[in-house]
Amino acid sequence: MAISPHLFSRWGPGEPDDVAARARASWGASDLEAMGDIAASARYLKAQPESNGKAGCIGFCSGGRQAYLAASQVPDLDAAVDCWGGAVIPDERWPIDERHPVSPIEATKDIRMPLLGIFGNDDQSPSPAQVDQTEAALKASNKAYEFYRYDGAGHGFWATDRVAYRVQQALDSWPKVLRFYEKHLT
Repeated sequence: MAISPHLFSRWGPGEPDDVAARARASWGASDLEAMGDIAASARYLKAQPESNGKAGCIGFCSGGRQAYLAASQVPDLDAAVDCWGGAVIPDERWPIDERHPVSPIEATKDIRMPLLGIFGNDDQSPSPAQVDQTEAALKASNKAYEFYRYDGAGHGFWATDRVAYRVQQALDSWPKVLRFYEKHLT
């Protein structure tokens, strides 16, 4: 089973590109809103008669950041996947502010579930150095994680409708996500 909370629904009805543009103007849902939506989605899935009682999350770009943060803040989850999550390490472009008051990298110590990370080595959000910092924080906190990095791939390399799409890297990494979920959610 899967559920996809529409984190941009707060920006009203309209064409998907228009709603996304309005959401991006404020850098999307606040952390409180996103964690609430993710927690409610996990509880809903677990309450279904077909559920085995486990739930995971996956996020891409800012959603990867949210998945990383959810791994430390949403007790109803059992596994999290961060696909090229930018701003896990805040910087001048993505600072800590009232809508995003928690630094995901600082919350690493509170992660309570296995985490999978998928990254392109040509990406700059997160950059390879930021992925190194994130991995070092996970190691220092003795967290269960797996990171996979892909040469020749940048940001959003699974997006088949974009020039960033990389067939080989996408075909190699997607099965890793499925195996990770099979291992931790069955």
